[in-house]
Amino acid sequence: MSGREFEREEVAKLLTEGRVGPLEGFRSKLGRAFNAEIILNEKTEWKQKFDFEDSNGEGENGMGKALDLSQAKVLGETPQGTVYETENAFLCMPAGNGSKKPIRMGKNICQRAIPAEQALKIFTEGKTDLLPRFISKKGKPFSAYLKLDGAKVTFEFEPRQKKAKAPPAKKTPPSAEAEG
Repeated sequence: MSGREFEREEVAKLLTEGRVGPLEGFRSKLGRAFNAEIILNEKTEWKQKFDFEDSNGEGENGMGKALDLSQAKVLGETPQGTVYETENAFLCMPAGNGSKKPIRMGKNICQRAIPAEQALKIFTEGKTDLLPRFISKKGKPFSAYLKLDGAKVTFEFEPRQKKAKAPPAKKTPPSAEAEG
């Protein structure tokens, strides 16, 4: 799980108690080390998942504590809901207290900081302006639009320009080669 193998004792504790940890040695998709507690999730057929603790020491099973946005900066109102800027992300909280989940977009995507006005634009219009200087997993820069696809933020790329075909190479007739 996330680049870490479990010890036999850890698996036994997870199966008997429903949780184990916090354990060390996990790796994020960006390669950063992190520690986490592992729980068995009843909702997904008892599959294991991370249980990260929040600042109050309550993890995901901490009685569904509401997200505290009292310190977050309000960027504006959109058709999707109210957009907030937190320390690490932009959150769009749906209007009313329905069952819709907030839409989250990281403030940094592919090593590029996302400006607040572009975050507001994605929740207002569904798409940002063309943003340069994203860095791919292979370390190459690229430009893209960020697009809201349901509750996910995805990339949309500019259409590629078709390369002009090079004219076929001129062949000299065989008789000209023999004479020369």
